[in-house]
Amino acid sequence: MYIALAVHHPKGPKEKVLLMARQPRLAEVNSKHKGFIQMVVAEVEDENLIVPFTIWESEEDYKAALEDARAHLFSPDTVSFLSSVQEGPTRAGGTSIGKDATITTFKVAPVVRPLQREAR
Repeated sequence: MYIALAVHHPKGPKEKVLLMARQPRLAEVNSKHKGFIQMVVAEVEDENLIVPFTIWESEEDYKAALEDARAHLFSPDTVSFLSSVQEGPTRAGGTSIGKDATITTFKVAPVVRPLQREAR
């Protein structure tokens, strides 16, 4: 099983509501791919923090769906929306979870848009 997550820091309560309302779009994009199990969105009530998780059968399934997810996430509409409602960059990470694991750790790093990577 593979879990990918993102961390969003909305600018305020209004922006948090707007960001939560956009989460089903990503779930819809991912749900069209083999190996997608579920999307879970954690909303931290006393902070402006949203953490969407996607759960996959394998890392390979996640990677196969990544092109469509990136097309959605890095579309001009989504980039413009995120920059208007969020403080700082989205942070993301993922990890494979072993069948017998009792704990799995992983790092979450700022997301860099593909065009920014190419410019380096």
